[in-house]
Amino acid sequence: MNTRKAILLITLVFPGLAVVGVSLYWFNLDYAALIKAENYVTNLVEVGKVNDRQLEYAYHRTYIHRINVFADGTWGLLGGVITALGIHGLVTVRDCPRNELTTEAQRTQSEER
Repeated sequence: MNTRKAILLITLVFPGLAVVGVSLYWFNLDYAALIKAENYVTNLVEVGKVNDRQLEYAYHRTYIHRINVFADGTWGLLGGVITALGIHGLVTVRDCPRNELTTEAQRTQSEER
């Protein structure tokens, strides 16, 4: 394996996939908690025997879960972008050995003169 490809794999592709995986895991947990909190608020409203303080507290708990779900989704997208950059680099990197690249550069310089 070419050194450039190994560097791209280690620095971009693997960490990007790890970020996507971890954020999807936490997204699923936070989304389930959001659904549970929304159902709790709905039940409180339907019962009608709660005061405003309890209702606002329950609503703000759902708001916290919404922010967490949004952040987890954003991190997942960011990890996907990092992974895509690494894959793009793997696809576009040349497979030429280093000495062939230097001789090719020397040849183009001599043609320019």
